[in-house]
Amino acid sequence: MEIFFSAAEASSDAHAAKVLERLRTHGSVNAFGLGGDALKHAGCKLMMHARDFSVMGGPLEVISKLPRRARLERELEKRLAKNRPAGAVLVDNGEINLRLASLFHFFDVPVVYFIPPKVWVWRSSRIEKIADHVSLVLSVLPFEKEIYQNWEIPFEYVGHPIVDEAPKISPHEAKNKLGLTENENVLAVFPGSRHSEVRYHIELFSEVLKRFTKGLSKELSAPTVVVPVPSTLNADEVQSGFESQLQGAVQVRVAPGKNYETLAASRAALVKSGTSTLEAAFYCVPMVLAYRSSKMSEWAYRHVVRYRGLVGMVNLFLEKDSEKALGWKPDEKSNPVVEEFILDRCRPELIASSLLELYRDGPVREKQLGAFEQLHKRLFSPGHETTSPTELTAQAIWEVFTGKRKRENFPTPL
Repeated sequence: MEIFFSAAEASSDAHAAKVLERLRTHGSVNAFGLGGDALKHAGCKLMMHARDFSVMGGPLEVISKLPRRARLERELEKRLAKNRPAGAVLVDNGEINLRLASLFHFFDVPVVYFIPPKVWVWRSSRIEKIADHVSLVLSVLPFEKEIYQNWEIPFEYVGHPIVDEAPKISPHEAKNKLGLTENENVLAVFPGSRHSEVRYHIELFSEVLKRFTKGLSKELSAPTVVVPVPSTLNADEVQSGFESQLQGAVQVRVAPGKNYETLAASRAALVKSGTSTLEAAFYCVPMVLAYRSSKMSEWAYRHVVRYRGLVGMVNLFLEKDSEKALGWKPDEKSNPVVEEFILDRCRPELIASSLLELYRDGPVREKQLGAFEQLHKRLFSPGHETTSPTELTAQAIWEVFTGKRKRENFPTPL
C-alpha cells in the first residue's frame, strides 16, 4: 500500500512518523510526501523537507516560499495522474494541507485529516473545504466532536499522541543526557518550531529572561536555561539569535532534538502557546504561556477573529469538555490553570513576574502541579484508556484506505 503524508511542522512530523511505524504493523506500506527528519527516518521518501516551508523573517520571505508550495503541488499532480496512492494522511497545517486535500479528492484519493486546523478559533469557512474533500477527521481535541458532527463530517477523537511519544525519563537521566550536573536547576524555554514565530519569541523571551534573572532572590540560584530546537530549525541560528538579544546578560544552551529530556530535567518552563504546553504539563513542569506575533496578525485577531477564549493547548484540555464551552466572548471569570500572556498582556515584566512566582515553591506552583496530575486520563479516547492513541489513529487510517470505512455523504459539487 502506498500512502502520502504531509507534516510540515516539527510536532506534526513526530506524530506522523509514529503513525507510519504503527501502520506497518497492519501491512506493507510505502510512504512518500512532505515531512521532516522523523518521517524521513521512519522510511518516508520526502518530495520536500519541511524546513523548505519554514520562514524566518517578514512577509517578503513568506512570499518567497510560495513557489516551493506551487512546485510541490505540480509534482504531486503529475504523480497522481500516473499513479494514485491508496490514500493521503494530512497532519495539521491548514495552509498547505487544505489545498492538498482538494487535489487528492479531485483524483478520487481518500483523505484522512489527522489533527485538523482549529476552525473554531478563526477562518471557520475552512470547515467547508474539509467537508468537501476529507473522508475522515481524526482529532486530538475531544471537544471538536460537536463541531464536525454539525457538518456531518466523519470524526473520531483518538486521544493525544504525546501518550505514546513522550518517554518515561527521570530528571537524573535527563540531566545526564543534556550534560548537566545533578544539582543544576533547569529552566526550559520553548520559542516555537516555525521560523516566523521564533523570531518574535526570541526577542520577547530574552527580555523576560533578563528580568527573571534580576528578580531571583539569594535563596534561589539562577537556573541553567535550555532551549530545545526541533529539526525544522537551525540550532546555530537560534543560539545566535538569543546571544544577540541577551548580550551576555543570561547564558542559554540549545539542545537540538531534546524536547522531552529538557522538560524531564526542568523545574519550570517559558513556553510559546502550542503543543509544547501540553508536553510540559505531561512532565508536570510548571509553566508560563505567552504568544507574540506580527502587528498584522495581532490586528486580525482583534478585529477579524471572533474567538476570545483560552488558547493554550494545556488549558483547553483541562477546562474544555465540549464545543459549547469554547470562548466566543471574553470571560471575566476565567481563571485558567496556566496563565496566558497574549495581546495586551504579552509584556515582559508581567511574564517575568509570573515565571518568578512559579519558579519558587508556593500555592501557584502547587496549583499547576495538582492540575497536571489530572491531565493524563484526558489524553485517551473514552472507552480506549488502555489503547495507544497512535494505534487508534493507524487503525482508522488503515480501515479507510482498505475500503472498510467509506464516506458516502460528500457534498454534491455545484
